Amino acid sequence: MKALQLILIIFFFNSLNLLSQEKEVKITTEKLTDRVYVLKGQGGNIGLFIGNNSVFMIDDQFAPLSKKIQAAIKKITDKPVTYLINTHWHGDHTGGNANFQKEGAIIVSHENVRKRMSVDQVVRGEVRSASPKEALPVITFSENM
Repeated sequence: MKALQLILIIFFFNSLNLLSQEKEVKITTEKLTDRVYVLKGQGGNIGLFIGNNSVFMIDDQFAPLSKKIQAAIKKITDKPVTYLINTHWHGDHTGGNANFQKEGAIIVSHENVRKRMSVDQVVRGEVRSASPKEALPVITFSENM
């Protein structure tokens, strides 16, 4: 019983620590040209190309940051994110996929990214569950886009 209590206490404090880390993350934007921006937060950087009617986005960081990322994009443009390309399958590049897909983004990646995201993965000895269907790229390519 004491072991169970200790495990619950450790879990509780770890959860609080993770929540406080998410709140502290700030999304910063850097204008590279009139149409190209980089967003930085937690994990991989995000690339944005502002088109005439919509936004082309490269990677999307972790799911809990999606609202902050969307707010940062709204400060740049009122155009919607239409295409989101994933450079690889790690969560700091694909974690927000489902959130952006719900907002209308079409997710694009290499076919191997979709394959990796579609099945459970072992990362540093931990099993990471496959991504939900909404988070998977719907357009894939092999050698050429």
